[in-house]
Amino acid sequence: MSHLTLSISPEEQALLHRLAETNQSSDAELAAIALREYLKFEAAQIRKIQRGLAAANAGDFAGDAEVEAFFARYGGED
Repeated sequence: MSHLTLSISPEEQALLHRLAETNQSSDAELAAIALREYLKFEAAQIRKIQRGLAAANAGDFAGDAEVEAFFARYGGED
């Protein structure tokens, strides 16, 4: 396992410490969990964006009729 040093504000440090105490973990453990979850979330978002860009580049767009049918079914502002 590697180590990482980062700077956070005193307010963030205090909140991290309080949350870690509440969860009966160390500050470092909670920070590692938070970072891991953030990285998973961001990676998933990037994959979704890349899939959307690939579809757009392939010309996979909804046509006017499909869009109108969607809004007719689910509503939309007039």
